[in-house]
Amino acid sequence: MGNAQSRREAREAQRKKNNRTWAALGGAGIVLLSGGILAYSLSSPDSHTANPQAIPSSCTTTQRVTVATTDAMAKVLEQIPVDPDDCITLAVSHNSSANDVATQIIKGKSAPNLWIPDSTTRAELALAGKADMVTKSDSLAKSPAVIVSSEETNYPTWNKVLADNANVAMGDPRADSGAFASLMNASVEVSDGETKPNELTSATGLRAQTIGVDSPAQTAQEGMRSVEEGKIASTIATEADFVRYKQDNPDSQLTAQVPDSGTTELNYPMYQPTVGSGTNHTIGQAADKISSFVASQEGKEALEQVGLRTSEGNELADSPAVKVKTLNETDPSVVSSTWRSYLIQSAPLNALVAIDSSSSMGWELGNEGKTRMDVTLESVLAGAQLFPARDSLGVWSFAYDIGEEDGQKTDYREIVPIRNLETDVNGTTQRDLILEKAQAIKPYPDSLTGLNDTLLAAFREVKENYEADSTNTVVVLTDGENTDQSDYPTDELIEAIQREQDPENPVYFVLIGISQDANMQALEALAPQIGGEAYSASSAEDIQKIFQQALSVSPDEAKS
Repeated sequence: MGNAQSRREAREAQRKKNNRTWAALGGAGIVLLSGGILAYSLSSPDSHTANPQAIPSSCTTTQRVTVATTDAMAKVLEQIPVDPDDCITLAVSHNSSANDVATQIIKGKSAPNLWIPDSTTRAELALAGKADMVTKSDSLAKSPAVIVSSEETNYPTWNKVLADNANVAMGDPRADSGAFASLMNASVEVSDGETKPNELTSATGLRAQTIGVDSPAQTAQEGMRSVEEGKIASTIATEADFVRYKQDNPDSQLTAQVPDSGTTELNYPMYQPTVGSGTNHTIGQAADKISSFVASQEGKEALEQVGLRTSEGNELADSPAVKVKTLNETDPSVVSSTWRSYLIQSAPLNALVAIDSSSSMGWELGNEGKTRMDVTLESVLAGAQLFPARDSLGVWSFAYDIGEEDGQKTDYREIVPIRNLETDVNGTTQRDLILEKAQAIKPYPDSLTGLNDTLLAAFREVKENYEADSTNTVVVLTDGENTDQSDYPTDELIEAIQREQDPENPVYFVLIGISQDANMQALEALAPQIGGEAYSASSAEDIQKIFQQALSVSPDEAKS
């Protein structure tokens, strides 16, 4: 018994010695993970640099725990040595987005044993209540969002920062921590009454529709390099991004600031998905090791090396002066709404536009001598020119017995099928084909509005041509309600669409009533029941604004 105790004490003394050595040398070893087998190597046969993940000789077998996290936190976790008492090794990955990790957890397939995202808010939004998680730590580290510039900035709020698209760069918030935190900050300002909701929608909408559309979104480090080179005045980043940039570029004159309204902090929580119950004890041990390490002096030094504050929020050597704000009880719903809005607006559009061609569309609208059809086509043609290359669009016209399908008359007719706007179609692009074909749409004399049959057929067409990670939408422009008595009765139409909707891959409806005579009461009663929203328009400008607004909210919000 005495001999066993002395060996344990000897191992503990050696472990503490190794900890000090590894913290000082920075862990230059390389860990290679392949097929569940862990190997380790030093930089050279004669190297005296220890590898923190080196397996002690006393470990005849090891227990492997997978951890998904961010790039910065991965560098910290790689400094945790393998304890000879438990022989647990950490397989750390940082290449998957939070959404990808959440999808793995929800499906229970290839899910990590532990997950350390950049914030609780991001994790909750990504999981959407579809998976159970055990919180192992509320916060392992912190990092506020900042504005990095070559000279002092003067922004009162984050909403003003987001609105200044011409002078402030931002990465894709789906992957970039600073960009995501800026949306959190802007949402808090709305909750606190510092900014109006429509300002937030406008600012985030512009970002969503431009980031990554014409060129890949920049990383925070690339954004700061662009500021350094004078390509743009400022960029959004986390304090950790900024500190690491300054470490890599010691001669840099860039500075970091925050708006007068202050900033929230990313909190780096640690979760254990409730899968793999057979290894819960080992995973729990690994989680405890991680928490203990970041709370130790070695861990705090490791956090500071990558620009992260401790969970207590200690300031770093290069920290800007920041006023830290916290999310209050009302903020999460605003943050959630902002995030869903951003995702919808930033997603490619996959839409079928159905244009009412009943005889009443030939009536004049307003005092400018334009018909309802003129105004409708004007907006559709303008939209077809402005939509980015990532979008897909198709066009139908509809009126009683306007088309034919399988030898039967239909109330809809395909003008151009749904295709990506840059698809080559017999020597011309889909975009140009829409511009050419749509101009030829005319009202059919003495025709009724076959709305219900068209809605069901258009829904099925978009569902058949569904594009994952896109906003799949049926857009209907009409000056009336269904007047074809041979059409699907409205209650049967609603029942059919509700039955056929896939909750995981929904088709959204945008019903736009053209003119003040449009039966908006009927459209507004129908839209929420089929997964959409109804709007009234009296000009081409109205239609353009409505279309942008319609794609800035999720179907759930539209129904609320």
